[in-house]
Amino acid sequence: MEILCISNGHGEDLIAARICIELEKLGVSTIALPMVGAGRAYEKANIKIAGQLTQVMPSGGFVRMDSRQLARDVKSGLVGLTRKQLGFVWQWSREKRGKRMILAVGDIVPLLFAWLPSQFGGCNFAFVATAKTEYYWRDRKSALPHVKKPFGGSIFFPWERSLMSSDRCKANFVRDSLTAEILNRDFKLSAVYLGNSMMDGLEPKGIDLGIGEDDWAVAILPGSRSPEAYENWLTLMLCAQVVSRTIPHDVHFLVAIAPDLDMEAIGQMILQKGWLRLDETTFKVQNARMLLLRDGFGDCLHQCHLGLAMAGTATEQLVGLGKPVITIAGNGPQFTRKFAEEQADLLGCSINLIDKPAQVADVLGEILQDPDYFQEVCRNGEERMGKAGASARIAKYIVEHK
Repeated sequence: MEILCISNGHGEDLIAARICIELEKLGVSTIALPMVGAGRAYEKANIKIAGQLTQVMPSGGFVRMDSRQLARDVKSGLVGLTRKQLGFVWQWSREKRGKRMILAVGDIVPLLFAWLPSQFGGCNFAFVATAKTEYYWRDRKSALPHVKKPFGGSIFFPWERSLMSSDRCKANFVRDSLTAEILNRDFKLSAVYLGNSMMDGLEPKGIDLGIGEDDWAVAILPGSRSPEAYENWLTLMLCAQVVSRTIPHDVHFLVAIAPDLDMEAIGQMILQKGWLRLDETTFKVQNARMLLLRDGFGDCLHQCHLGLAMAGTATEQLVGLGKPVITIAGNGPQFTRKFAEEQADLLGCSINLIDKPAQVADVLGEILQDPDYFQEVCRNGEERMGKAGASARIAKYIVEHK
């Protein structure tokens, strides 16, 4: 059996690559079509990428958040690239149809790429819905009072549910049990919840980060794309200064540096704020220590007590591990005010959204005086994000229901 995996974003590529790894363990041949960017997550996992069909776009995949980003992508050849990608999928789907399947990972765009060929002599498909969850507008009890009920009564619009209900769709994998329950109960749409692949691959390596028993560890997540991440970083440094003044203990700031970011540029920004450089990746000022981590993301998330974040996927993963997070809106294109508010709705009590760095002190004061808060955050994180192991369970399900 062969599977073509289509994904449209860096986070989606990571999830798709993990599923592909598990599929290949079960004897399935996989090939990837990353619609946005170069597909480094697939390369790192040694998953074959469809040749000459990838291109890094200016938006980094965030065109839905800013029409100006879409215009820049169009000028950079988005239309021609999309036409080539669809042509490849169409041809691939029609060859050896009975032995092939498409796995769409992301939102309606890869879903549409999988659905179209299936209606005209192409192969079957499955959908991993990473972008949507009913938690965006409600919780388990009722609708969120400040959020308008989605058109059609679900975060999945009627046209999306129509594609998902196709006879050629062998499975719709959703990211939480609430979404599965609502789609199955209210819309008679078969949806499967096997966990959230976003929580896979986060195992710590056991790195000794030098955190004492009475010390505090705070993860800093500025995002993964430049130049936005550098602007976010300056804002988060202001938040870190407030944390170090507020917590009466030694504080270790664990900074997760994405592969595409320049660590030395971030180091220079730290020095400009008056920190003393101890070595290439370590800085200190008063009771605070800052450690830049290029290859210790899992250890950073597991060893911290809370997070300061202006990121998408990384913030969700930190919440899934039971950690509270303080977020502050930026200028985008990803972490805008709208995105931050939607993320806060998605992740519930685990997120503390503020307007300016000075408010960090108020948030810390509140959560440190609430003896039940950290326990509630642990429960909430598992409910919203699920447990690890979903990639293997999804792969097994696909093989058994092909």
